[in-house]
Amino acid sequence: QPGMMSFAGRDVDSRTTEVFIVMPDTSQAQLDYFGVNSWETPFGYVTGTLHDTALNFFAPTGDLPPLGDGPDPHKIYLNDGYEYLAAEFPGLDYINYCFLPWEREKTEEL
Repeated sequence: QPGMMSFAGRDVDSRTTEVFIVMPDTSQAQLDYFGVNSWETPFGYVTGTLHDTALNFFAPTGDLPPLGDGPDPHKIYLNDGYEYLAAEFPGLDYINYCFLPWEREKTEEL
């Protein structure tokens, strides 16, 4: 369902640090497919209004190659991955930190 967060992966034991958020305009066919594979099990949910959070992230093209013109994961994992992202996708957003709701007080100083 829109707002769910999951690790991205392509096969068993392939998850790393990439996370995706199911966006509101995701087709029903794609929604039905999410969670079929164990590596796509949702672990979180974007609270509040998606428009105020995830929809304001920089999304250059919507998807990774070959389905879109987004960052190439193979280039990200090369030695200069961050430099590649900065040069090719200068508006890219990054998640700096996250927290458990009951630990919010600890993060207010961040």
